[in-house]
Amino acid sequence: MIYYYKTPVGTFIIRPQRTDPKRVELWVGEECYGSYGSARLAASDVYAHATGFNLWDGARHLHVPEDLTEWEQK
Repeated sequence: MIYYYKTPVGTFIIRPQRTDPKRVELWVGEECYGSYGSARLAASDVYAHATGFNLWDGARHLHVPEDLTEWEQK
């Protein structure tokens, strides 16, 4: 499962890690911002503005869902 969340500063993508399909990675564009044990944990960092993506982490006024329910799935 791949999850997408569009924001004014970029689209977050949570997708399976290629080297370990039991883990997921958090991407914006061509940059990976971390590996997680679950999509829920990655979405939690997006919600907390604690991703390592400075444009997002510094934009605490932007809306983001608390969980994966508002993320697009493919």
